Amino acid sequence: MKITTPKLYKLLLNSMFIMLFPLLVGCSVFSGGNSVSNDPEVAHQQREVERLEREVKEAERYSEEADQREKAAKNRLKAAEHELKALQEQAKRRSEYQ
Repeated sequence: MKITTPKLYKLLLNSMFIMLFPLLVGCSVFSGGNSVSNDPEVAHQQREVERLEREVKEAERYSEEADQREKAAKNRLKAAEHELKALQEQAKRRSEYQ
């Protein structure tokens, strides 16, 4: 079986990737990207920033929910106005026929 040069390079790259992948994943898992610093002031400020980020996300969620409630209320209002108009037309026709 003869292996051509491009296939050899591909085979070598795949083999290297397979061998290095566990190392790369292990380093990213154990590095603790959100680790808290040893300096108390830095650690306190990191926690404060994280708390404020959660607060902003919660406020955005509440805002989206309020927007959805507003849209639903506007739709109900339009439907009620439309129904009122239809009932008024029916009442007008009834009074004209009597």
